[in-house]
Amino acid sequence: MKSNQSITRRQALVTAGAIGSLGLTDLLRADAKKPRRDKSDHSVILLWMRGGPSQHETWDPKPDAPVEFRGAFGAMNTNVAGIQICDRLPQCAKVQDRWSIIRSLYHDNAGHSAGDQIVFTGYKPGPDPNVNIHPSCGSVVSEQLGYLSPELPSYVMIPRQVPGTDAAYLGAAHKPFETLTDPARPGTFKMQNFTLQETISNSRFLNRKALLSDFDTMRRDLDSTGQMDSLSTFQQRAYGILTSDKTREAFDIESETQATRERYGFVEKYNPMDPRRCSASAFNQRFLLARRLVESGVRLVTVDCR
Repeated sequence: MKSNQSITRRQALVTAGAIGSLGLTDLLRADAKKPRRDKSDHSVILLWMRGGPSQHETWDPKPDAPVEFRGAFGAMNTNVAGIQICDRLPQCAKVQDRWSIIRSLYHDNAGHSAGDQIVFTGYKPGPDPNVNIHPSCGSVVSEQLGYLSPELPSYVMIPRQVPGTDAAYLGAAHKPFETLTDPARPGTFKMQNFTLQETISNSRFLNRKALLSDFDTMRRDLDSTGQMDSLSTFQQRAYGILTSDKTREAFDIESETQATRERYGFVEKYNPMDPRRCSASAFNQRFLLARRLVESGVRLVTVDCR
């Protein structure tokens, strides 16, 4: 090399292709040098239903209000004195002492995507309510707290992103990892992002890894900013995720007992042309997967309940 500008276009393309073949490094880039600000093992599952039942038909039936304002159904007592919820939710009423109702949240925007932005980010949307101007709460968690387990992403979306869940200016490293496939039906859930393409053998994958390492060494000699050390760190983590038994086990919902899966519930009617418009029990397998992920060390899992 004669100068730090003499890397050829071919070398750049080969390097970019090798990095891109992993499919995970964008999620990991910002983690490489960031200190862990919090060592707690707290995790969150966020169940997100766009356009679901109103508060009057769920947690705030207002039984004593005039008919114009109260819910269409009745109200029932819970196991916490003074708290009533809709009488269609008896199982929730039995465990009211284990969760809290927050009735003070509101916004004045009737758009669904705008509402997504407001609740996920805490800010009003920009000109396009489908595009984040501010990072979602999951992206903030990823950037501020990092990962609990280096073999798992910090922020996961089941099955895919909805408006408001993006990372905005925090960058691609803090976007949610999308499962893309849906665990709604038994025997059909396969994590594409954690699986090498069928055309890529293990030996071919190792050869690509070695080639990429050679290019990294060349570029590190030319780098004066320290970015190559960061690049190497998140690449190694991407390799670890691809080959990790812990990762596969966390996403392996098929390893649950049949009794557990049936307790959560299977999809009854599934339309392959529109998998989001299936029966409500489809969500339950997503909930089961979310539980597995937080038990394994994912900090925040958002489940799309559409």
